[in-house]
Amino acid sequence: MRKVLAGLLCLTSFAFSNELLLKEKGLSTYIQEEEFMVAEGENVIGPITLLPVAITEGLVIKNDKLNIKNLIIEGNNKDWKDVLKGQVISIEGEGRFIRGEVVEIKNQQIMLDTKKGYVVTTLPKFPSKLSSHLNWNELFSPKITFKVSAKEAKTEKFRLVYPVRGLNWKSGYILEIENGKKILTGYISLINKTPLYIKNVDIKLVKGNKTVKVLKNSSIPPFSKKKFLFLQKSLSNVNVESLIPGKVAVYKNGVFQYFKDVGNIK
Repeated sequence: MRKVLAGLLCLTSFAFSNELLLKEKGLSTYIQEEEFMVAEGENVIGPITLLPVAITEGLVIKNDKLNIKNLIIEGNNKDWKDVLKGQVISIEGEGRFIRGEVVEIKNQQIMLDTKKGYVVTTLPKFPSKLSSHLNWNELFSPKITFKVSAKEAKTEKFRLVYPVRGLNWKSGYILEIENGKKILTGYISLINKTPLYIKNVDIKLVKGNKTVKVLKNSSIPPFSKKKFLFLQKSLSNVNVESLIPGKVAVYKNGVFQYFKDVGNIK
């Protein structure tokens, strides 16, 4: 009875403040915190949904007191043809409307199990469409389940740390020279090359092994470059050596001159 109760309790979790450690290039890091009720003895935790841009080969699960016994990963496939297998979809266009569960997609043909029987038809071509009632996140997000043993019934927090693709940042500057005055403006761009909407996450901008800036409770829309101002001063009042490295677009009397590294401006 204890094990059954533990399984039921673990169906519900509470999400906390997650973190995105954003790098300038390559893979960034997502830290996802979940809280579960565990019972004394063996517990099954999950399923826990990860971000659809997660790379599960790098997944680390952390808890200060409990050891992870084993881990099951489901849905870790980025090929849309494989993802749709077993899903109920609709095919519209080319004089047809078919709805059913995908059995196989192969050689430009799709096989469906419909209410009227088994159907084999060609994959739709533009402007026809193939659609699912599930959104992109639901289709492509991996899910994990794992087992732990607890000595007592209590609430436990688990930190899921994993690399993510398509999320980065960069800094840039504009130096405007007007009548001998030099004004330096600095921007940071949060770059999202994915369909994922990052919402209400603490973002840490990482350069090398250092965190250069923390953005609390931030969001990044899908397929976007979100820029925000972090500096606007007379160049004479700026400690250039302390600036985040980046390119500077130099303007003189409103006319673009050239790009140069921020460390080389005077």
